[in-house]
Amino acid sequence: MSIIKALDTRELEEFATGLADDLARRFPPASESRTDPGAKHQIKVILEGLAARAVRYREQHKLGIYRKAKLGNVFQWKLKEYGYTAEFAERATKEIITRLAIK
Repeated sequence: MSIIKALDTRELEEFATGLADDLARRFPPASESRTDPGAKHQIKVILEGLAARAVRYREQHKLGIYRKAKLGNVFQWKLKEYGYTAEFAERATKEIITRLAIK
């Protein structure tokens, strides 16, 4: 039974989707084309907040390498699904996963 639970990633996928939803709500894909300093600061603050939430989730759920990768993949796929460019989705995912990797 514990092996099945270890392989169940539904809760993790829901969390990653929630992060992507929050980003899409606060910084819609149409905002991605903005290059002004305010937009750069806004996305930086949003990503720092999302990364902090991910770190709290990691501490509560003891994420291993597989689950960290799963979180990053689901987050990135959702961003692409919402209409962000592949470059933006990759950069945002890297920001979050890098914070998860640091102890």
